[in-house]
Amino acid sequence: VEIEMHFPDGRVVSLLSHATPLRDDQDEIRGAVGAFIDITDRKRAQERLLQTERLAAIGQMMAGLAHESGNALARSQVCLEMLTLQVEDRPKAVDLVERIQKAQDHLMQLYEEVRGYAAPLKLDLQTTSLASVWRQAWGTLELARKGRQVTFQEDTDGVDLTCSVDAFRLQQVFRNILENALAACKDPVAITISCTSARLHGKPALRVAVRDNGPGLNAEQKDRIFEPFFTTKTKGTGLGMAIAKRIVEAHGGVIAVNQPLDGPCAEA
Repeated sequence: VEIEMHFPDGRVVSLLSHATPLRDDQDEIRGAVGAFIDITDRKRAQERLLQTERLAAIGQMMAGLAHESGNALARSQVCLEMLTLQVEDRPKAVDLVERIQKAQDHLMQLYEEVRGYAAPLKLDLQTTSLASVWRQAWGTLELARKGRQVTFQEDTDGVDLTCSVDAFRLQQVFRNILENALAACKDPVAITISCTSARLHGKPALRVAVRDNGPGLNAEQKDRIFEPFFTTKTKGTGLGMAIAKRIVEAHGGVIAVNQPLDGPCAEA
């Protein structure tokens, strides 16, 4: 019999139980002996295999679907912009048009997340300041911050933030992390990005830490946060942090959750 044990810290362990009766000389049952086998790792391996198969199918489908959907959404966006001009003297109608546009933006983001995870990752490396990358990412979240009490601080401690990176890709990483922070925190929200010099794989590196005042993650969430399709949100693909991991590792870096100050870092 397969059972699951749930621990107070959020860990879930899968166990396979087996019991055999103990009989006496007259073949009467006098007791039983049992054993539990931890099959958590085996189940995770099976889940990863299923995810790989699903991603292969998704990759074939999404390339064409995202392309065609992108064209259709672009045409509808143009129509909505023209409609906005026609009803600009009617605030309620303008509000409805803006809500439709936001819904379409969210739909396109979902397409791009799935396609972005399934497609091969090619970096366009250029020398840039990492601060400009996360500031651009923060700027794209203006609507998500609208009407909320949010403070955003940078603590770079005079560290040289010039790196050879794919700015567009890393902006995706920061956007995902910052968006998650906004979603997890109640007002007033406090988000801090800090940078320190470090070494990774024997080379000079830059450690970037993003901290917020949210409730944090439990043990299972920490363990599975970078798994494809795993999410704690009520909507979304669950691919945001999986994509972030691919991008950071493609740069030769490491991404982790709740690491001490001397832990893994992103390579500069």
